[in-house]
Amino acid sequence: MKIRIAFVNDIPKIIEVAAATWKQTYAPILSQEQIDFMYESMYTNEAILQQMQNGNTFLICSENEKILGFISYILREDNSICIPKIYVKPDTHGKGIGKLLLQEVEKIAQKNKLDFIELNVNRKNPAMYFYKKMGFELHEKVDIAIGKYWMNDYVLRKQISQYLPTRQAQ
Repeated sequence: MKIRIAFVNDIPKIIEVAAATWKQTYAPILSQEQIDFMYESMYTNEAILQQMQNGNTFLICSENEKILGFISYILREDNSICIPKIYVKPDTHGKGIGKLLLQEVEKIAQKNKLDFIELNVNRKNPAMYFYKKMGFELHEKVDIAIGKYWMNDYVLRKQISQYLPTRQAQ
């Protein structure tokens, strides 16, 4: 498996993964109307191009020229890295692709001496257990307006810098 930075000509490949995963992931959690609204606002050619132009770096994982998944990240001014998106094609779940993508972003965070990695996950999304297994911890619970809808998320963080204080067990 190979991970590389995605370029503008890779946008259709990103959309291919999103089409295979996004609606299926959120069907048990959100209304079809909300799924369609959010998908259209995030996964058109224009939307992904705008995300790239606004500082999102996309990495794609492929094998034998077949795209298996992608992740996007943003370096933030608070000395952290944010992961807005990570999706792996459903037929490749369990093969370590999500883990490889997260580890690649973690390497970038370490190289840049960042303090932590942060991502949001819907409170009903079973992927939360995968993130916890990967070392992420609950930071806060948020409700974010998107159009007339709400994203009910957990913000998860993974500490990178050894200089940050760790939480004491109680």
